[in-house]
Amino acid sequence: MQRISEAVVDKVREEAQHLISEAEEEAKKELGKAQALRASRLEAEKKRLLTEAGEEAARITAQNAMSARQKTASAKSAVLDDIVRKARESLQKSTTTREQLAQLIRDAMSGLGTADKVFVSVAKKDLDTAREIVKSDKTMSSHVLEVRAIETEGGVIVENESRSLGVDNTYLTRLQMLLPRVLPEISKELF
Repeated sequence: MQRISEAVVDKVREEAQHLISEAEEEAKKELGKAQALRASRLEAEKKRLLTEAGEEAARITAQNAMSARQKTASAKSAVLDDIVRKARESLQKSTTTREQLAQLIRDAMSGLGTADKVFVSVAKKDLDTAREIVKSDKTMSSHVLEVRAIETEGGVIVENESRSLGVDNTYLTRLQMLLPRVLPEISKELF
């Protein structure tokens, strides 16, 4: 009986060992599946995070590039504004020669065409010179009704007798007409 009992115990042990081996094998398979699933999920999460990080980096790069372009444009504009400001200051400090003033008056008068009588307006600093020019030129003196002073950096404004038509030949107006043509060239040279 003892043999039978030992044989039964051996058989039970063997079956138990077989069940344990199968359970261990099944546990290894489940563990492998769980590890593969975990690795797959980690890889997917890693890809998602990398994609988000790439998108965020692209967004930040685009914002920085736009900010840099805005700062560059602002700096360029400030430089050009400074050039224009200095040009205006230079015009205010400049003196107009008698010949230059006479030519400005003639140009403005010819711009009016067939106007018989005109009013001539000049900068205060040029008033006496303009009056002398008109007085000494017979053609001008026959057409000019009055020479008067206005607030301007220099140059002249000539208006017809009814003041309905005028030619602005002041330095500031000439500068403003010139700027749209020269600022792109200046910008191209500087930047």
